[in-house]
Amino acid sequence: MNQNKNQSTPKGQLRISLEVLRQGIIIFLSAIGLFLIIDRVFYLGILGPLELENSYNYFLMSIFLSLVFIISPLKKGTKQDRGVLFWVDPFWFLIMIGICTYFGLNGYSILMKGWGASAPKHMIILSIILWAAIIETTRRTGGLILAIIVTIISLYPLIAESMPGLLKGAGFSFESTVAYHIMSPDSALGIPIRVVGELLAGYLIFGIVLVISGGGDFFIKLAMSLLGDFRGGIAKVAILASAFFGTLSGSAVANVVTTGSITIPMMKRAGYEPHFAGAVEACASNGGQLMPPVMGAVAFVMAAMLNISYFEVALGAAVPALLYYFGIFIQVDGRAVYKGLRGVPRAEIPSLKKTLKEGWFYLISIVLLTILLYYRMEAQAPFYASVWLLFVGNIRRQTRLNLKKLRESFNDLAEMMCQLVPLLAAIGMIIGSLAMTGIAHALPSELLHLSGKNLHLLLFLTAVACFILGMGMTAIAVYIFTAVIMAPPLVELGLNEFAVHMFLLYNGILAFITPPVCIAVYPAAAIAGANFMKVGWAAVRLGAVLFIIPFFFVVEPALLLRGPLAHVIYTVSTAFIGVLLLASSLEGYLIGIGKLKTPEGASLFRTWLSYLIRAGLFIGGFLITMPGWWTDLIGLVITIFILSIQIVLNRSVKRAGLFAK
Repeated sequence: MNQNKNQSTPKGQLRISLEVLRQGIIIFLSAIGLFLIIDRVFYLGILGPLELENSYNYFLMSIFLSLVFIISPLKKGTKQDRGVLFWVDPFWFLIMIGICTYFGLNGYSILMKGWGASAPKHMIILSIILWAAIIETTRRTGGLILAIIVTIISLYPLIAESMPGLLKGAGFSFESTVAYHIMSPDSALGIPIRVVGELLAGYLIFGIVLVISGGGDFFIKLAMSLLGDFRGGIAKVAILASAFFGTLSGSAVANVVTTGSITIPMMKRAGYEPHFAGAVEACASNGGQLMPPVMGAVAFVMAAMLNISYFEVALGAAVPALLYYFGIFIQVDGRAVYKGLRGVPRAEIPSLKKTLKEGWFYLISIVLLTILLYYRMEAQAPFYASVWLLFVGNIRRQTRLNLKKLRESFNDLAEMMCQLVPLLAAIGMIIGSLAMTGIAHALPSELLHLSGKNLHLLLFLTAVACFILGMGMTAIAVYIFTAVIMAPPLVELGLNEFAVHMFLLYNGILAFITPPVCIAVYPAAAIAGANFMKVGWAAVRLGAVLFIIPFFFVVEPALLLRGPLAHVIYTVSTAFIGVLLLASSLEGYLIGIGKLKTPEGASLFRTWLSYLIRAGLFIGGFLITMPGWWTDLIGLVITIFILSIQIVLNRSVKRAGLFAK
């Protein structure tokens, strides 16, 4: 027995040593990556080759593509300690560092000698290896479906010449196709990967610094101190906390896991059903990708594709995001009325004054970030905000940085960048295939022809396409893919270009809360201990505004703060009134009027009448939300008529003593 122990000890020590080595590699390369990003963003010029954009991107890929093979190994578990599979990931890790570094050092030749169109044989061979690695890292980080889609479309130039109709394009050989993908500035090194290296990385770093300095706890405490004592207050806390945290993380799933692990159990203890608690958190977390000042990665790509400032994107996104959260808030309030839920006991609510005193510098960092964005310092802004947080945070003992937090921060940076770099390089190859075959220019015209230039039909088809793609692709992948194909024909029909791109973004994240995929619902359902389909359908109802509002702002950019001030104020005001009525009809309670559902024991006629009243209120709210003075007028007439009936019913029910007002 002792002999067996002695034999097993070296293996255990080996596994510990390998884990220490793995952590050391991740931290070391993440630190180098951070140095590269800072050198590029602030134009320090410490590393000469980084003056060339393609060299910089190759070096980033050498770090974060290679780390995918360490962070997401081919095989997990102790069995990999035996056999050849153990060596696959270290082999690819070293190969990726070598190939990408070689490409980076030859960035000038690649750019100036046009190797994207005609390259030496050895560069083509290396390009094929790198292309295969991008596909594999996409599979490990984005899933098999996305990897298959990227593989097929990236190789589309091989068969484009033989395709029929609108799919027909220029044909290329395998070598030319792969060389274009890897060495041209319009494919794997295109806009998506450039956005990561020059813009998005800084905001990821800011989010990490915010979390390790205690920002997540602060925002939950702040939300609790502001809304905790309202009826059903804990659900409202979840909404506000997720909006705060989600705007910084930009990830629905990360938001659910971070804030949901605290808010969902609290909602259940307060009296909300498990499926409803999970749905609230899933919807609130999903809105983080839409909520300024820091939205998800999509917003940065959108700014680059539209050639406008990120501040302009964030400003335009504000009203639809607020409408979305307002709709959830109203439904949560209505549910609290029917469940008779009170707020959190005052003794359990943190003091607002004390909370602000302890965490004022977190709010200052958001203000600082917003000011710098206004002055178009998009790339540098998150670094200044991070330095502020680190400086003030290290003054206080509770938030002081230590070795453990430093290690966690580098691990988080590596994991986030390893998710984004292969994904955006792969999406870049999709754009590259469409560009080199000419389909990117021809397809929009063909879509216009097929739709008969019918705007409503094309909008519907675009929304359906976004939703379907969202089932198997990330929000950023859906957005970029549809922005290249679907945006041009919609703009050609006269729609505002920014509104069209926002329309694509909103429809691209519908699948996050819609069954059967509902990726944001899975972690929420797991935390809540509820059936995920039940949580999913509850999330669809809570997130109803997300399904409706894009069709309104795409035809009326005033909802995106585009247009004359008076018109913007009128349109935004009627939209909030409409959403109030929509959300109230869904939950059956309208502030100032009371309950819209019939009490138990009411007659069948009264029961059906209550359904008709709620349906009428929904229609009235829908028409008021819809842009246009004539729809507002019709909606107002319907609403007044419906509410008059409801007021009479409430009075009669009160007199009958069926329930207390």
